[in-house]
Amino acid sequence: MSMQQGKFGLREHPGPVRDDLVACPDCGRLHRVRELPRGGRAVCTRCGAQLYRHVAGGPHHALPMALAALLLLGLIAVNPLMAVHIQGNDRAGLVTTGIEALADQGMWPLSLLVGLLVLGAPVARVVGVIAVLLRLHRGRPPESPRSTARLFALTESLRPWAMLDVFLLGLLVGYSKLYGFANAELLTGGLALGGYVLAVSAMDQGLDRRALWSAIDHVPADPSPPPRRWVACSVCQRVHGHDHEPLPHRCTRCGSRMHAREPDSLGRTTALVATSAILYVPANLLPVMTVVNFGQGDPSTILGGVGELAGSGMWPLALLVFVASVAVPLLKLGGLAWFVVAAWRGSAARLQGRTRFYRFIDAIGRWSNVDIFMIAILTALVQFGAVASVRADAGAIAFAAVVILTMLASHIFDPRVMWDRADGVRHD
Repeated sequence: MSMQQGKFGLREHPGPVRDDLVACPDCGRLHRVRELPRGGRAVCTRCGAQLYRHVAGGPHHALPMALAALLLLGLIAVNPLMAVHIQGNDRAGLVTTGIEALADQGMWPLSLLVGLLVLGAPVARVVGVIAVLLRLHRGRPPESPRSTARLFALTESLRPWAMLDVFLLGLLVGYSKLYGFANAELLTGGLALGGYVLAVSAMDQGLDRRALWSAIDHVPADPSPPPRRWVACSVCQRVHGHDHEPLPHRCTRCGSRMHAREPDSLGRTTALVATSAILYVPANLLPVMTVVNFGQGDPSTILGGVGELAGSGMWPLALLVFVASVAVPLLKLGGLAWFVVAAWRGSAARLQGRTRFYRFIDAIGRWSNVDIFMIAILTALVQFGAVASVRADAGAIAFAAVVILTMLASHIFDPRVMWDRADGVRHD
């Protein structure tokens, strides 16, 4: 039984825990932690994944950026993002206006989704990061390490779902779509949105996650050899040995459920990919929105919107939307199907390439939401009765479902299973 010195005395762990070891989240290889120079990165010796990096400054550098991001969120909430002028009619929209417009059109799934991704997740994440950094600001362990660890784990889980950066791109695409149709101008909220994206990027660059986890709940280095049987927490990366003890049900630091591998990763990924592939057809065939101009409706599909941008001479933007809304979902579907089939077969071919490709598609999948956010922005701003209006259509719901399901599939898929099965090891 290992013991750990906390602020209020000794706390017992149900088995040896090792903070001097780190397991690769992509291939499962165990590494011993080494001190890094400022700005240095530790990478896996087998698959090349980044294990951790050294960031100078710690909470002292990330906290000001997090506070700035929170201030900018307040400005975004109360100031219009953009204004539209059509034949003497003016309309400005807040970040909440598109959410309300979608709800008024009966598009409750889209309204709820946009609200969660552009308001709920960003606010919860920034507030959570500030709370964690304030608890660690003085360089002492927090008074409640377990609650601090759980809060930090929550902020980490929200990171891919906080999509105001993608929303900013949707705002710029919507601005470009209005070119030649109406006069549009970015307002204070739109400028604050750009500042928020920069502040959060700086905050993330300043977060030394390994150092933060260690500051929350540290275990002294253990010079003994690594345990023969171990499992790493998928959230905080703490390694738990269990040579002579049963596998702990929850991580001793952050309280997350412990599994040697993601349960039924291949089966659940297969189901999500199959569902996404079915929905991909109506997502591209059905109109995602209809533009009504002087009483005449003009339904537009995703590819139709790309064609409109290209026809207006906006080739770079048309290419960007095509990649984000057409190519990326296809790439994710094809890539995930490849990973699952190769894992079922136990193939060892191009394992490193497959793992790098997995990291790539897992990172870019969220950007496919640009079309959904653009629709929310246009439905909010272009509501001028018989003169001009925009409404969302059924294709938008199907497309949003494809994006969210493929994101869930890449999150549930455990790339370590590809390496296990190539080595003839099964954890299921």
